[in-house]
Amino acid sequence: MKIQYKAAVIMTLFGFVIVTLLSLFYDIYNQRIALDKEMKNIKSLSEANALHVESHLKEKAKIAVTISSAPLIKSALLISNSKFAALSDSARKHEIDRRNQQWMKTSDVNDLFIRDHMTNAVAEYLRYQQIIMPEDYGEIFLTNRYGVMIATTGKLTTLAHAHKYWWIAGHNDGQGRIFLDDRGFDTSVKGYVLGVVIPIKHENEIIGILKCNVNIIGSLTDVVQEFNFGNSGMLKIVRTGGLIVSGRNVTPLSTKVNKSLVELLWQKENGTAIISETDGNQFVAFSPIRITMGSEQFGFGGKQGSMDHIKGNKGEAWHTVISYSEEEAIGTAREVTIVIIIVGIIFTLLTAIVSLLLGKWIARPIVALSTTAQAIGDGNLDSRASVILNDEIGSLAKSLNRMVRNLQDTMTSRDELLYEVKQRKKTEEDLEGTIRELKKALEKVKLLSGLLPICSHCKKIRDDSGYWNQIESYVHEHSEAEFSHSICQECAKEHYPDMDIYDDEQSQG
Repeated sequence: MKIQYKAAVIMTLFGFVIVTLLSLFYDIYNQRIALDKEMKNIKSLSEANALHVESHLKEKAKIAVTISSAPLIKSALLISNSKFAALSDSARKHEIDRRNQQWMKTSDVNDLFIRDHMTNAVAEYLRYQQIIMPEDYGEIFLTNRYGVMIATTGKLTTLAHAHKYWWIAGHNDGQGRIFLDDRGFDTSVKGYVLGVVIPIKHENEIIGILKCNVNIIGSLTDVVQEFNFGNSGMLKIVRTGGLIVSGRNVTPLSTKVNKSLVELLWQKENGTAIISETDGNQFVAFSPIRITMGSEQFGFGGKQGSMDHIKGNKGEAWHTVISYSEEEAIGTAREVTIVIIIVGIIFTLLTAIVSLLLGKWIARPIVALSTTAQAIGDGNLDSRASVILNDEIGSLAKSLNRMVRNLQDTMTSRDELLYEVKQRKKTEEDLEGTIRELKKALEKVKLLSGLLPICSHCKKIRDDSGYWNQIESYVHEHSEAEFSHSICQECAKEHYPDMDIYDDEQSQG
């Protein structure tokens, strides 16, 4: 594989590894940061919505206080109180019981006794408040300092109210404080009702108590919907015991939150938690609505049930509860991680392309050097690197050219030396041939040296042992010579005068 491709592959693999590792690390780290941030965020939202709900409740109380401050009401209370104050304690008690029984026995709203309480000036004033704020109010009624109702917008169950918990809470042993009566679902108005109890004072003494039954669910629904419009989580208003007062697609007081959450709500403090639900983990933040926890200025509570309302509140505060699923909580973090991965992949691909182009540019002089080196390796010592650079590659090209020149010079001297060696080797080979020929000649010839005793007549030769040997035997023994017998002309004439041997030989010669 060419170097430019290797560089591109290495950079691509390196980029993918780095992007993968960074993405995993960022995903883990960012999820942790995102969860912590989300917890803090929903806790802040929970606290903010608790204040928002509290402001709604205070607004309802403020309106009720405004209604109760009308001079008409104070005047009517002072007149009623003076009538009952003129009676002895027992006579007053008897009169209150008598009136209460008469009220309870009479169901006809056109009865003069009933109409006297529903059509007087104060009752008309209270009914006018219902008209100018439609769908906000159920019954509005006024009791004197003895708990006797003197004006009402509707036929109530009883006339005497001094024994009721909300009246006692509003009277507050003569000190007086606004009491929010969490009545629950009121059958008389077919809605979730919060009774706003206002003590009315004159010269620092309580002269009466006004109660406005407010259909609160509309205001609470507005808070819930306002939150749900801009957030992916869910906001619920919950009693300490777990019943949901208001929530998205939830009927008031029909559903309870998780038991684990209820245990946390009883602490009546701000907090966060991870609650395990059937559909997965929920990140939850909760904050008490402070006005519902009671104070010197405001009381809050109710009763489990009565003739006209159900699921009343007893000893429980309200809380805002915001919940997000785990997927929603870390969804943004994962979206950021995906963006980082995509950007990382794009960056890696761009890096690979740049590496490929840069590799080609860097490899071009290296390829030229490689081609020159290959030619030199093939024996072409006239090849030279033509790379003209002032970097390491340029230095390498110069070194290669210098090396080739030195090698070429060395090869010239070597050729001359080889020629001389060849010539000497040829001479040596010729000499060795001559020596071999001489050795062969020496091997074939044995020299007879010294004085040979030979008979002057028979021509026998005496050896060292004193024996006389035929000349051919002696020569054969002491040399490499072989004998073949023939006859000379003289001997042929002498010994074979009658034969034509001589003539035949002469003719052959």
